[in-house]
Amino acid sequence: MMISAVEAGDAMGAIAATLERHGIVEPEGFSVLSRLSRELKLKKDALAWSVEVDRGAPILFKRTTDEKSRGVKPRIVAKGIEIEQSDGTALPFRALDIALEVDDDASEPLSRWHLDLANKPDGVPQSGPLTHLQFGGHHHDDRDKDHPLKVPRWCHPPMEVALLCEVVAANFYEEAWLELRDEPNWCQAISLYQRLCYRHYFERMTNSLSISSSTALSGMWASTYA
Repeated sequence: MMISAVEAGDAMGAIAATLERHGIVEPEGFSVLSRLSRELKLKKDALAWSVEVDRGAPILFKRTTDEKSRGVKPRIVAKGIEIEQSDGTALPFRALDIALEVDDDASEPLSRWHLDLANKPDGVPQSGPLTHLQFGGHHHDDRDKDHPLKVPRWCHPPMEVALLCEVVAANFYEEAWLELRDEPNWCQAISLYQRLCYRHYFERMTNSLSISSSTALSGMWASTYA
């Protein structure tokens, strides 16, 4: 079953409202999520859409503290996510570039994690799993702080804004997340995006378990992923 843009927009709106009600996102973050919800709903029954969250207006989360009581400020940016559900049998992403960036109270970068779809420069797939999680990347304010290594690229299911918001909520605001995680509106919204992002990925991963002549990682490698 494919998902329409208006369904995705309604789910995004529910996620935004829940995060705001539980004090997890800043007003600016709520505003960005609400904008994404409106833009998706305008596309109505479309099965293809794009999402972008500019670094100049990221999804900002409330300041919190780590286990040593140091200030932590998470934000989500998305250079470009393009959904295309052509026939429901293939991974529904034409582009995927989304990042979680975390700064301290002095606005110094603590960590950056990004989820990518392997590039195909000149038609040749980038080395690594087709969809992958990677530490580091570009720090737009100070490229001297870029992490020096581009590997490993971890085999990871694709995630977009809604699912990454849940990761942030669960890891940085666990007490609030434990309160909200069973709310029907939240679960229904997250479930919709799980079906969009995970269904084809996990079908392929599960099928690889019945093949003894190769490995699951090999099957998820960009150069062999069909």
